Amino acid sequence: MKQVFISLLMMMGTIHLHAQDPQFWIFLCFGQSNMAGSAPIEAQDSIVSERFLSLATTDGGDGRVMGTWRKAIPPLCRADARLSPADYFGRTLLEMVPEDVRIGIVSVAVEGCPITFFDKDRNDTLIAKEERDWMNSILDKYGRDPYERLVSMAKIAAKDGVIKGILLHQGETDAYNDDWGKTVRKIYRDLQQELQFDSTAVPLLVGEVVREEYGGICAHANPTINDIAKHYPNTYVVSSEGCLPGDDHLHFSSEGYRRLGRNYALRYLEVTKP
Repeated sequence: MKQVFISLLMMMGTIHLHAQDPQFWIFLCFGQSNMAGSAPIEAQDSIVSERFLSLATTDGGDGRVMGTWRKAIPPLCRADARLSPADYFGRTLLEMVPEDVRIGIVSVAVEGCPITFFDKDRNDTLIAKEERDWMNSILDKYGRDPYERLVSMAKIAAKDGVIKGILLHQGETDAYNDDWGKTVRKIYRDLQQELQFDSTAVPLLVGEVVREEYGGICAHANPTINDIAKHYPNTYVVSSEGCLPGDDHLHFSSEGYRRLGRNYALRYLEVTKP
């Protein structure tokens, strides 16, 4: 009888340890290089609230362990990434939500990838054909299946909190026709089915690339990106107005990423009114 009682206590303890906290808001972030981040991390970026966490989606030389929470000190995506919009998305939210809310980021991004690398029904064949060494090095970190890594890490995160939104920044490679939007929507539906969240309560936020007025070399992707919200429910475009680029005019500058992250957060608050 004593042993049964001890076992019950242990079970109760385990349940408590893994109970979902409704005030722990989880956001899934995916895309290519501008979601991974491509600008220097500066001193101000390392000042992070204890309420802002990131789930490591890879192991890393900075001590991160895949599948475990860490304070959201950049880089969030991988140890070899840089400052990203997710950094200031989380920080901005924390300034505007109740003090008992925590923010958790789950980020998987592959520099230079097409959107189809996140399509679970096509990516295996496409990734197998990839010949660029630098791209294969990144894919290897995600077990050569970035979609599966995003899902598996999201399931771990959802044991502790509640999925509240999905952030996408991708399009420089291939957001130039209707197929891109259709694939984005399919990926969202696949995530919804596998993670069992309420699609009416979890918006998809899609960010613009560097704008034409700032010399963005992929600015011609923005019309396709903006078009997606016209066709799919609970899908919203995040403006990159005011988000200045780096020297390559493909990626954002550090301040550009900070502004873009704020734009994501303000758009999220606008459409959800939490």
